[in-house]
This record gives sequence, C-alpha cells and structure tokens, in this order.
Amino acid sequence: MALVDGLPSVILKNVASLIQQKVPLETAPLVEQFADLLYRNISTLDLAHRNDSDMYGATLSLWNSLNAHQDNTPVIKVFNPQVSKHGWKSSHTIIEVIVSDMPFLVDSLRIALSRLGVAPHLMLNCPIKIIRDKDKQITQLSAAADKSMKSTSVETVFFIEIDRQNDQAVLDKITEELYSVVSDISLTVSDWQPMRLRLNEVINEIKDAKLPCDKKEQVDALEFLRWMLNDNFTLMGYRSYDVKVLKGDIALEANVDSSLGLMKNSNGTKQRLLSTLSASARELALGDNLLILTKTNSRSRVHRPAHLDYIGIKRFDAEGNVIGEDRFVGLFGSAYYTNSALGIPLIKSKVADVCANSGFAEGTHAYKTLINILETYPRDEILQTSVDELLKNVLGILQMQERDYSGLFIRRDAFDRFYSCMVYVSRERYNTQLRIKTQQLLQEAFGSDQEVEFTTYFSESAQARTHYIVRVKSTKADINVKEIEKNLNEAARSWDDKLADALNAHKGEALGKELSRKYANFPQAYKDEVLPGSAIVDIEKFEALTDDKHLEMLFYQPQEEKSGSRFVKLKLFHSGEPLHLSDVLPMLENFGLRVIGESPYAVRTSNGETCWILDFSMLLTGDGAFNLEKVQSLFQDAFAKVWAGSLEDDGFNRLILGAGLGGREVSILRAFAKYERQIGGTFSQTYIEDTFARYPNIAEQLIKYFNMRFDPKSKSTDKAINKLLDEIESSLDHVANLDDDRIIRRFVEMIGATIRTNYFQPHPDTGEKSYISFKIIPERITDIPQPIPAFEIFVYSPQVEGVHLRGGKVARGGLRWSDRREDFRTEVLGLVKAQQVKNTVIVPVGAKGGFVCKQLPNGSREEIFEAGKECYRTFIRGLLDITDNIVAGDIVPPENVVRLDEDDPYLVVAADKGTATFSDIANGISEEYNFWMGDAFASGGSVGYDHKGMGITAKGAWESVKRHFREIDIDCQSTDFTCIAIGDMAGDVFGNGMLLSKHIRLQAAFNHMHIFIDPNPDSATSYVERERLFNLPGCSWEDYNKDLISEGGGVFSRSAKSIKLTPQIKKMLGTQKQSMSPNDLMKAILMMKVDLFWNGGIGTYVKGSNETHADVGDRANDAIRINGNEFNAKIVGEGGNLGLTQLGRIEYAANGGRLNADSVDNVGGVDCSDNEVNIKILLNGLVQSGDLTVKQRNQLLYDMTDDVSDIVLDDCYRQTHSLSITAMRGVNQLKEQTRFIHEMERSGKLDRALEFIPNDEEIAERIAKGKGLTRPELSVLLAYSKMVLKEDLVCPEITENPYHDRLLVEAFPKQLQEKYSEQMQDHPLRAEIIATKLANKIGNDMGFNFVNRMKEETGASVAEIANCYAMASAVFELPQMWQQIEALDNKISTLVQTEMLFQLRRTVRRATRWFLRHRNKALSIEQAIELYHPTFEVMSKKLDKLIVKDEVEQLKRVENDLVNAGVPKNISARISQLSTLFSAMDIAEIVETDGRSIEFVSELYFKLGVRLDLHWFLDQITRQPVQNHWQALARASFREELDWQQRSLTSVILRGNKDATDTDCMLDNWFEVSEQPLERWQQVLADFRTSQTHEFAQFSVALRELMLLSLNCEPSN
Repeated sequence: MALVDGLPSVILKNVASLIQQKVPLETAPLVEQFADLLYRNISTLDLAHRNDSDMYGATLSLWNSLNAHQDNTPVIKVFNPQVSKHGWKSSHTIIEVIVSDMPFLVDSLRIALSRLGVAPHLMLNCPIKIIRDKDKQITQLSAAADKSMKSTSVETVFFIEIDRQNDQAVLDKITEELYSVVSDISLTVSDWQPMRLRLNEVINEIKDAKLPCDKKEQVDALEFLRWMLNDNFTLMGYRSYDVKVLKGDIALEANVDSSLGLMKNSNGTKQRLLSTLSASARELALGDNLLILTKTNSRSRVHRPAHLDYIGIKRFDAEGNVIGEDRFVGLFGSAYYTNSALGIPLIKSKVADVCANSGFAEGTHAYKTLINILETYPRDEILQTSVDELLKNVLGILQMQERDYSGLFIRRDAFDRFYSCMVYVSRERYNTQLRIKTQQLLQEAFGSDQEVEFTTYFSESAQARTHYIVRVKSTKADINVKEIEKNLNEAARSWDDKLADALNAHKGEALGKELSRKYANFPQAYKDEVLPGSAIVDIEKFEALTDDKHLEMLFYQPQEEKSGSRFVKLKLFHSGEPLHLSDVLPMLENFGLRVIGESPYAVRTSNGETCWILDFSMLLTGDGAFNLEKVQSLFQDAFAKVWAGSLEDDGFNRLILGAGLGGREVSILRAFAKYERQIGGTFSQTYIEDTFARYPNIAEQLIKYFNMRFDPKSKSTDKAINKLLDEIESSLDHVANLDDDRIIRRFVEMIGATIRTNYFQPHPDTGEKSYISFKIIPERITDIPQPIPAFEIFVYSPQVEGVHLRGGKVARGGLRWSDRREDFRTEVLGLVKAQQVKNTVIVPVGAKGGFVCKQLPNGSREEIFEAGKECYRTFIRGLLDITDNIVAGDIVPPENVVRLDEDDPYLVVAADKGTATFSDIANGISEEYNFWMGDAFASGGSVGYDHKGMGITAKGAWESVKRHFREIDIDCQSTDFTCIAIGDMAGDVFGNGMLLSKHIRLQAAFNHMHIFIDPNPDSATSYVERERLFNLPGCSWEDYNKDLISEGGGVFSRSAKSIKLTPQIKKMLGTQKQSMSPNDLMKAILMMKVDLFWNGGIGTYVKGSNETHADVGDRANDAIRINGNEFNAKIVGEGGNLGLTQLGRIEYAANGGRLNADSVDNVGGVDCSDNEVNIKILLNGLVQSGDLTVKQRNQLLYDMTDDVSDIVLDDCYRQTHSLSITAMRGVNQLKEQTRFIHEMERSGKLDRALEFIPNDEEIAERIAKGKGLTRPELSVLLAYSKMVLKEDLVCPEITENPYHDRLLVEAFPKQLQEKYSEQMQDHPLRAEIIATKLANKIGNDMGFNFVNRMKEETGASVAEIANCYAMASAVFELPQMWQQIEALDNKISTLVQTEMLFQLRRTVRRATRWFLRHRNKALSIEQAIELYHPTFEVMSKKLDKLIVKDEVEQLKRVENDLVNAGVPKNISARISQLSTLFSAMDIAEIVETDGRSIEFVSELYFKLGVRLDLHWFLDQITRQPVQNHWQALARASFREELDWQQRSLTSVILRGNKDATDTDCMLDNWFEVSEQPLERWQQVLADFRTSQTHEFAQFSVALRELMLLSLNCEPSN
C-alpha cells in the first residue's frame, strides 16, 4: 500500500482491505495495485476528513472506467457520486479522465479548469503502463516509469475533485471543454514531428534562397530558427500562406491543407486583404524583412495560458517579392526567458546593434548599464521592436536610473492590436494599488475596453518594471506620452510624498521635514483611509502627548455627513502600549455611542517609539438634537477624565451628548444617584441612567435647579427657583412611566434636601475638585431609613464614596474604611445608632462616618493601604470643604459655598475600623485648612491620648465587669474566676482587658488565626505570660509559652481540618467528641459554662433565636455564632463592639446572664477622645493667645493622662451603677418606664422596633410574669434619656445659670481647674459641656425616667426640673452620701448598697418634686440651698432629739439592720432618716416665716404629726395600691397634701403661740381650743382603722378635713 508523507496510512490500509474483501479474487490484486499507484503521491492534508468506504468507491469507479477504456478515445466523466447510483458519495463534483499518455496533460487540464472558474480540491494523476488481453481487459499494469514491463498502452488516469456543481448544464460544459483541451493536446502532440520536419525544411530553404534582406539578417534568422528547432520552441501549429495579387489589392491566402497541429482547428478567413492592415503591418508583410515576430490574438490552451508566439517566415521570388509565408505558432521555451540575451540568436544581434548605436564605449559604466537594461528587457519586446525604437527606449530608461521618477515607454503593435507600455517606477513606490491605478490610467488614456495585462519584474535596480499590454481597436490615435507619464508620476506619488508637502506647507520646511522623518511609517491601512492633509492633525495630536498627558483625541463629524446625521468619529491618540478595545468600547457605549467600526493604527516613529491611533466610527444613540459644536469639547474633556479615572465610567455620561451637560455637571446627578442607592433606593443605577437618557431635558433642568440653589454667582431668587420647579413639574406631566416619575421626583427632593455643597469651590491647581460633597438634611427626604440623622455629608468621587452622619450639631464618632460598597451607609447608620447611645456620657451626640475605596490597586498590601489613605484624605477634605470655621471667635463660612442652614462649625472625627492610624492625616488636613479645632479635629493622633497605652477602653469596660461580679458578691480583683475571650494579646481591648485582674483564669480564646485553650490555667503564671505577650510587638497566640499551658491545652490553627480533643478539653467543654473542626470547637467554647466572656475582638458571636445569620450581617462568623439562650457565661464584658446583637443580649439577659450593652461597656474610648478634644480646644485657645507654647501644651496633655483616665472611668462607673439601681427595682417600675417609652415615641425620639424595646403587649406579658426590662434594654433607655436631656438642657436657664458653672470646671482635670478656670468660660462648647455633665448627673443619680416623671407629675419644664434637682441634690447632700456608699464596694452586700442608693434617689426625687411645686421661684439655686440646707443639716444631726421616742426606735431598727449588714453607722443613720428628713424643706419654710429655731420648729412639727396620727396616715397613703398611672399621681398628691397640711397646722400653732417656748404646752393648748374640729378628724381616722382597704375618695375626704382643721384653727388677729 502507498505511503503518505513517507509513512503508512491507516485509511489507505482500510481501502486495501475493502478491495480484498469486496472485489472478486482474480481482480482484487490489480485493483489494489491500481489504488497503490493512484494514491502514491497523496498528502496527509488531502486524506483529512475522508472515510475509507468513499475512497474505496472512488477507487473502484476509476478502475472500472480504466478497464472499460477500449480504444484511444479519451474517457472524461464529470458527475456527482451518489450512494444510490454509484455506490459511494462525495461532497464535491468528481472528474475522471482516462486518456492515452501524452505531454502537457496536467498543465492543460489545470488551465482549463481555471478558465472555467472552478478550483480543484484534489487532483490525482497517474500514467500507467497497461497490458490488456484479447478482450481488452487489463491483465497487468505498472507505473509508467517501470522500464522492465513492455505494455500494450500507456494511459494516464486523472481523479479530480472540484467545487460541487449541481447544474447539469455546467457539468456538460466542463466535460465539453475538457474534451476540447485533450483534443488540442492530441493535435499538438501528434503533429509535433511533422511540424519539426517542416521547420527544418524551411530552414534549409532559407539557407539556399536568395533573399532581399541583408546577409546579416539572413544569418541571424537562420541561427534563430535553428535555435528554435533545438527544443527552445514548443511547436503547436503550422500553416502555409500564399500572397495573391488581386484587382487593386493584395491578399494573403491560407493553404488550409498545409495546416498542422492547432492550425488544423483554425477557422480564420482563408483570404485576408493586406489593405485592411495598418501601414506598419503591411510593411512587415511585404517588406524585405525575412521574419515576422509577434503574438497571436489567442491564448494557448495547451501547456501555458499565454498568448501564442507567432513566427512568420516569408517566402520571396527571384525578384525579391513576397510570395508567401510559413507561419508557426507555439510557445518559447524557458531558455528564451531565462538565458542571457547575449546567448539568444537574433536578440543578441539587436542588443549589439543598440549598444553600437548608443555611442557608449564598450566597457564603460554606461555601456554596461545599457547591457544590463537590455538583459532585463522583455524578450518579446526586443524581438518585436526595431533597433531605433529599442535604442530610444533603453536610453530613456538609462537616463532615469536611480531617480525617484516614473518613466513610460510605449510601443505600438505593428498590427494595430495593442500598445506595449513599459513603466519604470521606484521599487519603494511600487505596490498593488499603484499597479491598479496605472492599469486604469493606461486603459483610459488609450481608450481600451479590455483588461490591461501586466507583468512585473524586480531586479537589483532601484526601479521596478511593469510591462503593460493595452489592447485596443486601433493604435492610430495620437498619444501624448508626456501627459500620460505625468499622470503616472502623480499616481506614483505616495501618500508620504503628499504628507511631506503638506507638512512643509503648514509647518515650514525645517519642522516639516523633521516631522516627515519622524512619522515616516504610517501603516498602509491608515494611508488608505486618511488624506495626507488630515494626517497633519493626527501628527499634531501625537506631538501633544507628554509623560503627563498620555491620551489625545479628536471627536468630529466627517464633512461628507448630511445635516441631521448621527454618524460621528473619534480618534484616540496614545503612545507606548496599545489601548485595549475592551477598555474603550464600554466607555463609548456609556457615552451613548454605538461603535459600528474600528480601525487601529500603529505608527512607529523614527526614534523607535510606537504611537497608536484608534479610529472609531460611531452612531449617536438617543433621539435628542445633536449639536457637534456644543458638545465636541464637552465630550473630549469628559472622555479624557473617564480615561484618567477622574470621571466615572457609566451610563450617566450619555447626558454629555444627549443633554449637552459637562462631565462634572453629570457627576452631580451621578453623585445623587449613588446617594439614593445608599439610602435604600428601589431603582438600580442603570435604571436611573436610562430614565435620564429618556428625558435629557429634565436632567438639564435638575442641574439648573442645583446651580440656582448653590452657585455663589447666581442671582436667583426664590421666585425664580419656584418657577423652575414648576417647569420641572410641567415636564413631569410628559413622563408616562410611573417609575421614571418617581426617580425624577426623588432627585428633586434630594437636591432640595441639600443645604451645602463644595461643587463651586475651585481647586487651586486643577481648577476643579475631583470630588463633590453635599451637606444634606435627611429628614427632608421621604422614606429614608430610620434612624434619621440630623445632618449628613455625602462625599462622592470616582475613587471614593463616603458618608458622615451626625445626630446633632455637636457630634462625634469614628470614620471607618468600609468594604460594603453597595450599602456602606446602612453599615454607618447602624454604627451611628450605637454611637448615639454610647455618646450619652460625652458632650457631642453620636456621629459616624464611613467611606469605600472604589479603585484600589491590584498590588501589595502597602499599596492598597496607601490608596486607602488617599481616599481618606479626599473624604476628610470633602467634609471640611463645607464646614464653617471659627477665627478669632467669629464664624467664618467656607468660601464659594452657599449655606442654606445656620452656623455649623463643630466637626470632629476619630479612628475606627481600618483608620486606626489615620488621625494624624486628618489633623494634618485640619491644619492645612486652618480649621479652628487644629489637632483636636481627630483625637488619638501622635499628640493625644493613646487609647491602647492608657488601656482606657478596656478599663472602662472592666468597670462593668467588676460591677457584675460585685452584684453576685464576688470581688474579681481578689478572687480567681474563669474566662473565655475573643481576640489576642496584641489587641488593645483584649490585651489590656486580660491584664486588669491578676485573678483571671483564661481557659480559651480565639482570634482570626488561632484557638488558645488552657483547660486548667494558673491565674498567677498565666497573667505574667499574658503581660509578656502584650509587651511583645506583633505577637500572636503562637508566641504563648506552651510550657505554661495546663495539661491537655494548646494553641491550634483555625486553618486545620480537624482538632483532636484531649480529655481535659472534653471535660472543659462538656463533650464526648474525640475531635472537632475549628469552627465547631469555637462554637463549643462560646457555649461553655464560665464566669466571664470578654469580647476584645471583631465580629458578632451571639444572636437572638429569632434572628437569622443574614440579619446579623457578619458572614465571617456565621459558622460559629450561637443564640443568646445557648450562651452559658455568667457575665459578659463587651470591650469590643457588636459582639452580640441586641436581641442576643436581651435573650441572654432574660436567661439570667449579666451584661449591659457594648454602648455602655466600651464607652471609655469615646469618652477619652471627647475629653481630649475639649481639652485641646481649651489649650489651643491658650496657645493662640500666647499663654502657652505648643511644647508646653503637649507636655500638659501628657501630664494629665491619669487625670483624664480617672474622669473617664468615673463616668463608666457611675453609668453602670445607675443601671444597677434601676434594674434592681425590676417589674415594680415597668409601668412607669412604659410611660417614658411612650413619651419618647410620641416625641419621635425613639423608634421602639429599631432599638428592640418590647411593645405594649410584650410589656403586659412581662408584668404578668413579674419580669422587668433587661439591662440591655435599660441601657438603651438610659442612653436615650440622656441624649434627649442633653439637647434640652442647652438653654439659657441652665447654661447661663452661675450655679452650673462648676459643672464646666469639674469637666476638666484638676490642673486645668486650678490654672484656667476663668478661660474655661470662653470655651466654644461651654453650654454643651454643662448640659452634658448635668444630663449625666441626673441620669446616673436619678434614673432614665426621672425627668419624664417630673414633667408628668408637675408639668414643669426640663430646665426647671434640672435646677430643682440641683437644689434637692445639694440640700440632701446627695453627692457626698453617694460617694460614701460607693466606697463600700466589695465591703458590703451589693444588694444592700444598691438599695441604699435607691432610697437616696427616691428621696431626692421627692425633694425635686417638692421644689418644683413649692419653692420660691424668685430664689436662685444658691439661695434656695442656703435657705433649706441648714435645716437639713440640723435635723440630720439632732433628729433623735426632735422626734418622739417611738419613731426614734423605729429608725434605730432600720439603722441597726444596716449596721449589721456592714454599713458604717453614719451612713446607716442617714439612710434610716431619709424619709423623716424629707420634711426639712417644709420646716425650713416655717422657720423662715416664724423666726424661731430650727430645733424648736422641728420638734413641734414632728410632735404634731404624732398627736394627729399624721405619720400613721402617711403610711396608709404609701401602702395604698395603685392600678394605673393616674392613681399613682393621686397617691403622690395625697402625700404632698399631707405634708402641706402638717406644715400649715404647724404654722397655725406657731402663729397662735408666738411667745411660747414649750412645744408640748403649745400642742395641749391647741388641741384644747380645737377640740371640735379635731373630733371630726379623729372620726375620719377611726373609719380608716376599721378597714384594711381604702378607696381613693376616702383619702381625698380625709385630707379635706385636715385642710378645714387648718383653716378653722387659724388664730384670729
């Protein structure tokens, strides 16, 4: 079997197998041998995609045709094989040719197929020697080259596949043509020998003939003919012609019988009159020249598809007249074209003649050049051209050698059929395009209607030569060769030539040539598309590119476009790396441009740099009017900014072309769309973009609305703005889609809610700021998510987006680097809610900010960090741009900002997640802006209080931990306790927290990398090790000394697949599992029974049972998070934020867990920062006034570190203590607390659901179960009460009351109190500090519902309540007594301690109410204290002597109980006396009126109470149960009324006994005188004594009788 590419072929083996299987046994070897011969030269490529069955069918078909070939007649079959008809199939049309072997077959058949326009896919041919038997059947075959076999015939077999032809007429035409070609070949081959004989005869005849031509010509002709006979000319036809003289003419008559070869088939005219020929043709025909050398009009169908060469040999009579012609046609062999011209007869003679006539000496350069030109000159032209004409042409060629010039040399055909045109052009200029242009020019110049034939020749010469044959009907027309040559030169002028001329004209010759050299390599595709004059603009764009400006562009509309066309073009110019289409196309689409074509061009400059042009053809989408002049610069500017990243790439950019808006104007709408998304907008940005694309006119109106409101140069009035709003409203009437209407109205609303913007502030360098900030009043936007901040600043830029939410004008909170791009405001809103609660202990209300970086690099951690810093800087600048400043005590508004709100200079920030080290950056920008707060702007900078160094956050939270332990009567500072924790010792809160007690037994902890387990830790050694780690920079749990971990413990990686549990760990966890995954282990740790859970890390680990993990919003910890009812730690310390959800806290607390809330526990950090800010504000003022240097200020800040810490920790201590006092009363105060909740809801200050405060149904259920609010819930309510109170107390009645100045002074460390108390009065936040301190004192001392209760009971204002509280607190010595009770921590039962504080709180509350109702409002606080406190002081010291013995004994019992509980005697006495001492104010009033001693009046007052049983009656009032709020108010009023009547009766008795000195006598006399009225009172009391329950009406009647007793017993004057 045949090899394919030298290797065996599987498919051919399969064909052979099929032949062996299917072909009869006797024939199979022959068929197989035939197949082997046929496929011997087939290639692998030709075998691809073929199957053996079809090849077998094709082979057998061809074999059958060959076997059936009975004679020399060729067999040609053209058919489409079908299985049903032929037994095999092919996708191509098949041609089978079987013909006697002869030359020229392959070439001729291929030429024929090409002439028919069909291309062969496969062409197999094989000449085969064949032996046939008598029946003409093949019996033996072999390759034609096999000389060992003598065959009966040699036949060539062709198997050809061509394009599928389904038209039978076409198949028939192909068959006919192939038969015709084979016939021509047969004629040529069969007559070849006779033609050679005839040519030899002619040569002999010439040799002996007497000819009219000169001897040289005869010799040359003979040599030439002999050379032809020597196989240098393929003879294809012959015919003899005779010259006949006719009447008036001469005719050339063909001797048809003499025809040989192809001439046998020639059907030309038998006679041709010479008069029909041109003069030159007649001269050739009848002249003395022996030979006629030319080309026939027809192309050869055999061997080569060229015009046949015509060799005419004239016959002459004795007189030298032409009598006939022997005409041979054929084709010159290859030697004619490839051998040297000096080696070809006749041609060499012409060459010699031309050289001789040239005048050049042999051997000179010119002579050699002439020879070289002739060597390469077309041989046919040398033959057919006269020596003179040839000399003229070659001299012309010689003269233009090496010149950049196109030369044209024309020869007319002697027979008037064509022009032979030799065109020489510079090789560098020659290309296909020039050749086509030349063909067109020549065709037009000569009036030809046929295709111009050409042959191109390249040599070592600088010129390329193309020989054109222009066939015409006549060559008699006058031809202006120079004009044609001029046109050819113009056509040959390259694009580069024209560009060079244009550059010289526009730039001057020097610069023009320099640019021509630099930009000499424009690609051809560019040249084909762009005119040279237009390329100048592109070069100018290239020249404009710099290291700083990497992109240039040209946006234009071609001049050819009609008016109204939406076709535009954009060219982008760039150097270096090419632009990526994938980057550019989306940008253009976002500009509302549909790209319909794109052409990239690379231009390599002379200095090796590559410049790029991207040429886009585009259609402008949308229906709006398009004004290129208006939008051209807008588009180019915007696109450049998008490319540079300073303008966002999105669909809003459609408005640049659609509405004629600038890129920065569009950014206004984009920024509001981003903000709308952050506030929970329903619609995607894409939908919003589409809306404005549909209504570009409304987008334009919105920008106008924005400009009218905020452009400082705008003279717009409210009337003009309202008119515009009416126009927008009218435009909305044409908006059919409801969603579009909602979107547009939302934008109007958001712009209307905006009160400041930095949009019109210029950048000092670039002119425009890369970011935009808006100050917004969010409550003006409908359906904005709760809670609604008071103010909001939204900062937008392509690199960063951020939001800063403030609960009020004076607010503070951290700025975090968020990773929640889609909803970072939601994250910040949740944080600001917590911050609001946390900030209740400090001056500012809650604030929080967050920003997201939108274009972070794909680089190293450091690169990302630096990019984040830059985004932070932009965010800070966006905030300060629109914030008022204070200079020399005066408000200075920001420049170029229209303020639609009041002065608002207070802006402080702080570190948060991701920005822990950014405070110095913020303070640096503050200094840059000369902001009045200086480095107080961002607390925690390099000159400030280091929270980690102070451990202030952890210490603050530890106050909560200590209190929780105390309340289960454990001193965690002296007693070991178990603990689990989140974090590691490198962290601030964790590290500091785990060093706050030497009795911590840390059993387990984990962070994001490790799990630490110490099942049975030693508190002492583990403390020392933790301390070591804390002082080790960058430590992790891996650094813990494993030798100090108890048996079974260790440090485990969270990345491990599984962790084997030791027996000790299993015992600790209470599990029998042998191993756990890290997540399961951490979850088990969280569920451990342990004393303390300390959260010092990041993440939320406990949720409510009814919450989903998605609700929590901390996906990283979903796998380990537990529910509150699964949390078994006794106490939780929330050093970190959000360790538990609020519902998780409530659930945990309801199950007996002890915790507050993160806002209470970790308030220390924010408290410390606020103290730092307030101190810096004070000290910065002193620095500015020259009282301090910066160095002194910094040292003073450092020296006060401990004092600041003490202030902060006292705040933490007092707040948690207040919660404990409230929590202790439990359900007993729930109804009262519900009233507070309702009031907060009613006033819009509290969203119950948002803060997870139970609804009324839940509260009723708790009351029924005897359960009060949990501490987490109380924490929220306390915070809200302080928030509201702080705000309410910023009023003149409080802040301008001299008594409260002490709160301002006490807010600062003692060093400042001693030196700068006077300067404190000028503190910018003086009022806020006073209000904050007072609100915290009231909240901590009196509980969260105190003020609300006072308002409900008295109707007094908040300021009045606060002032009266101050009076009551001072009179009853609340601060001193509170301090003394606090000092009993861990010395007495916390229950006893808390109860005493509650009694103190209760007494001061009653006293406050008394002052609200009865004080002399003309008295100041100081005067009131001065009036009432002496009485309290005397009574508290001498009470035993002022009350009756029974009451003394009763108080003693209470006192002794307290003493027995460990309470010091002085405190026990005071607490036992509180109820009695409450009468101090009434007694003081009597003393003030009567003038007698306090002791005397007190004695009379108390004895009267005993004699009238008023104390017993008071007990009845107190014990009276109440069912609702109104009954509670009634009971309170009864108590007050009783006190009032006792005071009135005492006064009556005193007025009636002005000189008496014995109280008993005075009472005896009064009772005697008032016997009758007193009898009525005794009857009332008797009625009370007969019943255990009383109606409220009874008390009213009784008190009325007491009042009548007072009136009836009034002494007469």
